[in-house]
Amino acid sequence: MYNEFSQPAPIIFGRGAISILGERIKEMGCNKVMLIFEKGIEDAGIITRAVASLDAAGVNYVKFSGVTADPSDSVVDEAGKAALSAGADCLVGIGGGSSLDTAKAASILMTNPGPARNYLFQAPQKFETTTPVILVPTTAGTGSECTTVAIISLPDLNVKWGVFVNTTLAIIDPELMLTLPKSITATTGMDAFAHAAEAMTGINWNVHSDLFAEASIKKIANNLVICCEDPSNIEARSEMALAANWAGLAFNNPITHVGHAVADAFSCYFHTPHGLGCALALPETMALVAPAVPDRMRIIAEAMNLQLNGNETGEQLGKLVADDIRKLMRRIEIKSLKELGYSREKVLSFVPDILANHLSALCPVKIDENSAASLLAAVYDSY
Repeated sequence: MYNEFSQPAPIIFGRGAISILGERIKEMGCNKVMLIFEKGIEDAGIITRAVASLDAAGVNYVKFSGVTADPSDSVVDEAGKAALSAGADCLVGIGGGSSLDTAKAASILMTNPGPARNYLFQAPQKFETTTPVILVPTTAGTGSECTTVAIISLPDLNVKWGVFVNTTLAIIDPELMLTLPKSITATTGMDAFAHAAEAMTGINWNVHSDLFAEASIKKIANNLVICCEDPSNIEARSEMALAANWAGLAFNNPITHVGHAVADAFSCYFHTPHGLGCALALPETMALVAPAVPDRMRIIAEAMNLQLNGNETGEQLGKLVADDIRKLMRRIEIKSLKELGYSREKVLSFVPDILANHLSALCPVKIDENSAASLLAAVYDSY
């Protein structure tokens, strides 16, 4: 058996790191940058900080503020068209996963004819783009700044699909996360947790990825609640920023599995935040796979600071981990599907979507109609 670990791009990490953006772009020899972001990022004052760095370095720029949550292929088309029209030779995604994924996907259109959906109807493709792509996360969740995958929605088909794109540089500044509302802090933090835990328990796990996954879970267990209850705590924000980044490095090669297939269905039909779907699916996903990967579940349990006697079965470990995740979710005030007003019948209707999602095949437990239905029922009933 062999496996591969890769890191897509250099990572700059530290408080105030956004100040180096303009300098690094200038070193790349780029003449005009397009900043890609959601309107809320500008309202929070974050774009002002990015622009200050560009101005200081004498770098020209244009803005694209049309990113939406779970960006659609049409948003990518608009961003690509705007970049080409402006003569941009560098793309900078600033924001949560939606902004970062839009920048990645738009870079494909700089050298390949659109529309974006030309590249979304087949097995995920890898594109070696020539336009530099710099990614600046403002949430501690997706880890998209250090993965090659960009997830794009096709609303008319109620599906999300991915393409693989090379990136150039990640800049992680925990100060940009201080204004995150509690609800977004909670769901993005659980997204990172899901990335790390699913990377460790999928069929393509590897020893290098595991180092980042285990360390990420430890940081999340020790810091997510603090960030939610004391949002100005820069030390905890810094730890969560690292945790999300490490979780991204952890799943870049193994990818995630059935928990993310469930989350994709929720976001496609309910339009709930991706991190919320990942959170709701995570405890039941861990309980499902634990008997198949007991040694790996023990590592996860220990990283979560659970007290073990060393004799637990895989099933027992799965229950302990799942129970503690639910406890964490209640502590950070994540609502259940029932509380959000969704029906059990509707959730169970997503079985075909789970079966059709390519991520389900990466689960160590065979996902068929029965196991998919049982998983969805448990997600609805157990929290």
